Amino acid sequence: MRWVALKYIKPGAVLAQRVADGRGRTLLARGIVLTDSLITRLKRVGIRAVCIENASTEDVVVTEMVEEETKIEILSMTYETLAALSSTTSFSYKVKPTFLRSQFGPLLSEIIHQLRQHNGAGEQLGSVYLSDGELFHHSVNVTFYALTLGLQQQMSETDLIDLGIGTLLHDVGKMRIPQHILRKPGRLSHAEYRTVQLHAQFGYDILKDIRDISTKSSLVALQHHERLDGSGYPWGLKAPEIHPFAQLTAVADVYEALTANRVYRQAYLPHEAYDILLADKGTKLSSAVIDAFAQTISIYPIGMSVRLSNGDGAVVIKPSADNRQVPIVRAIENERGEPIRPYELNLATASDIHIVTCES
Repeated sequence: MRWVALKYIKPGAVLAQRVADGRGRTLLARGIVLTDSLITRLKRVGIRAVCIENASTEDVVVTEMVEEETKIEILSMTYETLAALSSTTSFSYKVKPTFLRSQFGPLLSEIIHQLRQHNGAGEQLGSVYLSDGELFHHSVNVTFYALTLGLQQQMSETDLIDLGIGTLLHDVGKMRIPQHILRKPGRLSHAEYRTVQLHAQFGYDILKDIRDISTKSSLVALQHHERLDGSGYPWGLKAPEIHPFAQLTAVADVYEALTANRVYRQAYLPHEAYDILLADKGTKLSSAVIDAFAQTISIYPIGMSVRLSNGDGAVVIKPSADNRQVPIVRAIENERGEPIRPYELNLATASDIHIVTCES
């Protein structure tokens, strides 16, 4: 199996995994043969890539860190909660905002349990390949990264749940920012950027009054854009003043945002995003958290299609033992997309060949 960008898919390809929307709901089942009309429909709803069967990679098995049903449940619950909290006058009947910990707690405990089963090593954390992920989708992905980092740092179960609630709701304040600003395709004006910055304070103001959400969780919303050197917002806090949960969330939030497509830019390659984290290590972002990231999270998911600097198309088959951020790949086609005799390459030791683009 391999993940391939929808723009490269041809009719006749067979789905190796189901296709789901941003809330985790099934659009197409595994085993469906894609047609021109199905491909067009998937593009129309914003699906960026699909997992297809491939003879050269049939032995490549993707083990999801968080089970499919659990992802669907946390996506749906996060969607409902953010929608409810965006209004000060009405709440969804499915969400009781005064008891969010009792709602999220059991599900977060299950997610933590599933991550522990994999020893907290985040090799397949992404959930949905969308062209421009919605706020709740971003929030869930940030939570998966954050909990993986929290496990690596040996946080207690109570702290992990508080962290999980904080990250799921860290951007709730954006629900009060005008959509025309959040979705503006061009560069924001100074005034527009200042408006976006208000979401951190808005989020804290929403969460601090919810009776069963801890102060730690609320501070994630307030401080996740603060930076160790005082260059962040909303208050320009420096290292000792920024809560550890917010420092951890900052790393997960930056990485997830960089590797997702946005209306104003294409996604960065995973190693480009990781290099940006490293450039800010110890100055803007926590060294300890970035070290935990390096030890636990493989930035190139198994099954991802990539294009190499020698022109060949390849599939990621596992992280390198030499460097988790550089994968071992199996080349399966030439630059024209024609099948070749497969060969494997450890990019951590192949200094003359590197990834130039992701095709999924």
